[in-house]
Amino acid sequence: MSDDEQFESFKVSLADFMEQTSALVDRVLSDETHKAHLAPLVPWVSEVMSASMERELIEQVGLAYWSRMGMTSTSTPARLKILELNGLADAIRNSLQPGQDSGTEASFAQTHLLGVCSLTVGSLLDAIGDMFPLVRGILRSTQDAIDVASS
Repeated sequence: MSDDEQFESFKVSLADFMEQTSALVDRVLSDETHKAHLAPLVPWVSEVMSASMERELIEQVGLAYWSRMGMTSTSTPARLKILELNGLADAIRNSLQPGQDSGTEASFAQTHLLGVCSLTVGSLLDAIGDMFPLVRGILRSTQDAIDVASS
């Protein structure tokens, strides 16, 4: 796989991860039994999660991550990050399937997955460092929104 193909694969994986994370956040926040106290924050969380899925942001995060990590098609960290993002997106997708649902309450697995998503966004933040303040700010807000949903 060439460097360009690897980079495109990373962006696709990142976009899918962000989309699935947003769906999971929505699902967990819809648990009125345990999350009703967060109702005033739901519009902010929804706005942040929506912004985190914008194509331009995904491109910027991809470029920032790629340039900071110095990744190439032979880079093990690149392949591992893609596997991590794909694995989490698949786990979230599976937890949201009909039949996996526990009624109106978020399941333990869904709540646990939120924590893992927060850690993954945190690892992206750590890798990007301070060189890309706009990207860092949006990712930090995304992590905060995930943390609000898991509180």
